[in-house]
Amino acid sequence: MATKLPFHADHIGSLIRPSYVGDAQEKFDAGQISQQELHSTQQKAIADVVKAQQSHGVRALCSGEFDRKYYFSGFFEKLEGFKEVSPVPWELARLSAAPIAALKKAGKQYPMAAICTGKIKYVESPYLESWKTLRGCVEREQWRECKFTMPPPCYFHLRLAKGKCYDTSVYKDDEEFFGDLAAAYRQEIKTLHGEGLRNLQIDDPTLAYFCSDDMLSGLRDDGEDTEKMFDAYLKAHNDCIADRPDDMHVGLHICRGNFSKSMHFSEGSYEHIAERFFKTLNYDTFYLEYDNLRSGGFEPLRFLPQHKNVVLGVVTTKDPQLEDAEMIKSRVRQAAEIIAKGQGRSVEQAMENIGISPQCGFASVAVGAEGMTEEKMFAKLKLVKDVAKELWPDRP
Repeated sequence: MATKLPFHADHIGSLIRPSYVGDAQEKFDAGQISQQELHSTQQKAIADVVKAQQSHGVRALCSGEFDRKYYFSGFFEKLEGFKEVSPVPWELARLSAAPIAALKKAGKQYPMAAICTGKIKYVESPYLESWKTLRGCVEREQWRECKFTMPPPCYFHLRLAKGKCYDTSVYKDDEEFFGDLAAAYRQEIKTLHGEGLRNLQIDDPTLAYFCSDDMLSGLRDDGEDTEKMFDAYLKAHNDCIADRPDDMHVGLHICRGNFSKSMHFSEGSYEHIAERFFKTLNYDTFYLEYDNLRSGGFEPLRFLPQHKNVVLGVVTTKDPQLEDAEMIKSRVRQAAEIIAKGQGRSVEQAMENIGISPQCGFASVAVGAEGMTEEKMFAKLKLVKDVAKELWPDRP
């Protein structure tokens, strides 16, 4: 497997999008422009932001997710067997799930869900055209510098009410549902790899919600066995990336929510899930939120296996104020000491498997943090790059 860390300085994927992209999406939703007109607008914006990343020396190269309305859209609803629902009626939503509970408290509905109404079939690639748009912005030899993102298999399962995620006359239980869904993921990964993708990231805030005592309590009140549920989600993840090509790096990003204007959905240390999370999941790299106190300390990293990488999200996308570079370096060394002790290795050896990044994307659902501009975003990414250069002077 491709276990080498692609970049010691990285970012999660979504970027502050130009206002004209949002305007075009609104016009498309209102039936004022065609799908092709929307696509052309998105293509231009993606080409521009890739050039901007290159000129600033930012890696990995990403599309900014400008061709998605939300970071989790574009996959499920393009598989046969799924139906898009937007917005999500409250009777379909799982009110005990952290993101649903937070939005209801704020007087907002969840914007979109894909409900399984028939057998899941992979008829054509949901994301191939998006990948082709990104890779088309660079020379072929630079395709390896690009990263593509996908939502997780358990995304809507957690957010939809029990028994609403899939039609129980089609799938008798979660195991059957996730089995067919994982098969679709494997086919998509094979397709994208065949077209040159070598760096894939799955974005899953769902798993971090299991750090929240409030959500766990609510799920248990709903009659869920939360331990069984968490194990099922871990298995679904592994099944999705099983049999991936040896030269494909696959990472997993988890955080506690970074919704519109940086609304978060849960709090709590990784300690409750860390051992099973790190030792069970077959990802090459874990991208973790570590930008504030709600994430807890670095102690859970003692469970990170030797052959795994971790990218520490020690720079925040929720506030345009720049972090102190010396503080970042100190925190990374602190994490390295914990990892090294847990693995029985030297700090220098542990450092080879550590990177840094912002804790999340800059605009996961198209709207960034208050006060965050493109200029300030690139200042944040430059900070990440500059600190990484000092910590790993001989590495990309």
